[in-house]
Order: sequence, then C-alpha cells, then structure tokens
Amino acid sequence: MKRRVALILTVLAVLFTAPVYAQYDQDDRYGPDIVTSNQPARPAGTYIVKDGDTLWDLSYDVFGDGLYWPTLWSYNPQITNPHWIFPDDLLYLKPRLKPGVDRKVVYAKSRYTHKPKLVEVLARFTGFVSERSYKESGKIHFSREEKRMLGEFDEAYVKFTIPKKILPGEEFTIYRPIKKVIHPRTGRSLGWLIQHLGVARVLNIDKTKTYVKSLILQSHEEIVRGDLLTKRVWNNELVVPVENQVSLWSQVVDTFKLINQIGEYDYIIIDKGYKQKIRRGNRLIIRWRGDGHKKLATRTKKKMPWENMGEVMVIEPFENTALCIVTRAIKEVERGGLLELVRGY
Repeated sequence: MKRRVALILTVLAVLFTAPVYAQYDQDDRYGPDIVTSNQPARPAGTYIVKDGDTLWDLSYDVFGDGLYWPTLWSYNPQITNPHWIFPDDLLYLKPRLKPGVDRKVVYAKSRYTHKPKLVEVLARFTGFVSERSYKESGKIHFSREEKRMLGEFDEAYVKFTIPKKILPGEEFTIYRPIKKVIHPRTGRSLGWLIQHLGVARVLNIDKTKTYVKSLILQSHEEIVRGDLLTKRVWNNELVVPVENQVSLWSQVVDTFKLINQIGEYDYIIIDKGYKQKIRRGNRLIIRWRGDGHKKLATRTKKKMPWENMGEVMVIEPFENTALCIVTRAIKEVERGGLLELVRGY
C-alpha cells in the first residue's frame, strides 16, 4: 500500500512540475533554444557560440558569404581577436542600438560620396608626357664620366630640340618612355607613359654650341645616355580639390598597369586637358551602366540609368590629356571607361 501511494505521488509531482519551454525568436535563425526555469532567456538576435564555430562560418549562415566576417565582428566589440571565439560566448548578429534610440534609415542619392578628399602624391616615379612635350624633350647624348650608368652629381651633355627656351639653373625631370598612349576610340597618339629617373640642372648655356652641360642632382634609377629630359615634375606634392568650372565627359585612355582593370590609388590618363579647362584638383565621377554579370548590347545599355562608381582627381593636366589618380572606386576602372566632370562640384 505504501509503495502504491509513493508511486502516485511521484506521477503527480512529474505532472505538476513547471514545464520546460522552447523559446523562439523570429529574428533568430539559430532558434529555437531550450530555456530551463533556472536559465535566463538570451537577447533577441543573438547566438551562443558552440564548439567548432568560427566567424567565417557564422557569417556564411547570417549573410550568405563568409567574407563578411569583419561585419559580424564589428557587431561584437567584446571580441578582441576574431580568430578566437569560445563556446558559450554570446554573439550579436545585428547592430545594437542604445536604449531609447530608434533605428533611422537614411537613403543616399547614390553610393558615391560627395565629400572632398585631400590627395597627397608622394614618390611618384611614373608619369605621362604629351606628344608635344615628348617632341620638345632634351636628350642625354654624352658625358665625361667613364662609365655607362650615370648617377647623382655626374655631368652630362644634353641636346634640346628648342634650346632658346632653356635657362641656366633651370631644372628638368630625367625620364624614360615606357609606352605610347593611343586613344582607344580615335586611334590618335596622345603621348607617352614614362618612368621618372631623376632630376638634372642646367649649368651653363653656350648658344654657339649644340650641347648643354647639365648636372644630375637626383637619381631614382640608373640613368644612361639616351634618356630624355622634360619640365620638372615634383615628386612630393599635395593636391587639393578645386571646384569644377565646366561640365564635360571624358574617357580613360590608358593606365600604368599591364592588366586592364585598376582600382583605388592607381594612375590613369584621360583624354581631356587644360585646353578643355581641366585644372589640377578637378574631380571627375566614374560613370557606369549595364549588367554586372553579362555583357549587354549598346542599345540596351542606353536605356539604363548611369551609376556612380567612384571618383578620380586630376594630378597634372596637359594640352588635351591629364594624369589622374583614382581616389575612390567600388568597381574596377577599365580602359575606355567614362568619366563625368560636373560643373560646380
């Protein structure tokens, strides 16, 4: 009899004990979790790390791509090393708001930033000369130095195409042509991509002589007889954005890379210069339209809106061309790509 009473009491105790609830949050793709009566419910939009988890794997589950693990890490500043997360750690799967702060969504006109940038050009050993500057360049023909390679404080004899424009004490950039720049649409020769080799100063000029005596002040690379001289290009300069005075379209005609696609802080050549009122510090918007996955016909692309894909800044304008630097790009810039100069920007 006592055993029967004990069994009945045990069954009743099981039936009337506080049940275990399964708590599920619709925003939590990792639920439901079992929460016992003595375990507090975790905040919505969070996840408890399990053995073997990594931010890469969790980012793949949350965002669909493991490459977004830095975003997930940014939601969890308590993690000091993203390569080390431990079981039972609490991870936030979305940004946290401060108490009493409502979430506000701000719609931008585009992904393109209108904030001006200061672009500092340091140690620029590549450049561009226009076709006219190339034809007017001086050339190192001889030297009294008994060696093939010339360097700093060596003297050289230079012949200029237009000697009447040369003054004693004037300084020139020594360069070597790398590649001829041809307009991709018209086929017209625009100038040359060059490598900066050093700086030379004219010592004296004798109008009765063919050659001008010059002193090599700086040498970045080996200098040889046959290298050319053009107007001095400063390797250290700060280029400040200036307001655009005109509106026009331009095209990327060449780059300094062997590959066709380039990105931020790469140099490009465009087919507009100071004759078209391009000035140093002008900024042009990188324009693009089409489909990111497949090639479209021209007539189809003309029906699509333009997208803003970044910005370039003019570093050095020439007659009908300009040397620019890509200051922002959310898509690769290619030869033949279009740029827009917007008046007042």
